[in-house]
Amino acid sequence: MRYLMFVIPCLFSIAMNTAMAEPIVVLTYGARDNGGVEDAASSHPFRMDPDYSEMHEVAQDETLGHIMNDYYGGSGMNMKFVEMAIVQVNRHAFVRGNPNFLYAKKTIRLPSLNQIKALVTGAKPENSPSQGGSGRTNEIYFFGG
Repeated sequence: MRYLMFVIPCLFSIAMNTAMAEPIVVLTYGARDNGGVEDAASSHPFRMDPDYSEMHEVAQDETLGHIMNDYYGGSGMNMKFVEMAIVQVNRHAFVRGNPNFLYAKKTIRLPSLNQIKALVTGAKPENSPSQGGSGRTNEIYFFGG
């Protein structure tokens, strides 16, 4: 019994010393000091001007992924939202609205950040053309978590 009374405190102190010797890593999030150098996302045209948009003519064997990488790559934007917005705005350029099947030689409009936000939130962008009497809406709906 005396042996256990001596061994248990020794094991406890060894465990505590080992635990205290392990490094503790504290992660802090906030403003980064990168020495005055701008990162690629902050100088991207789609991020600098929220109303910036482009037109693009689809080349043979070009995919939506290639186009998004060329124009939106490095912007820090969620590419799934960008993909859905491009398909929604340019239904004429996709076979049955499928982002995997893009017609060549079609000119597509690459939406601005404000237009993408409006599609996601269901708000009407200030500079968008009216829908007319077609009954179709330019909205993206998300269900679930």
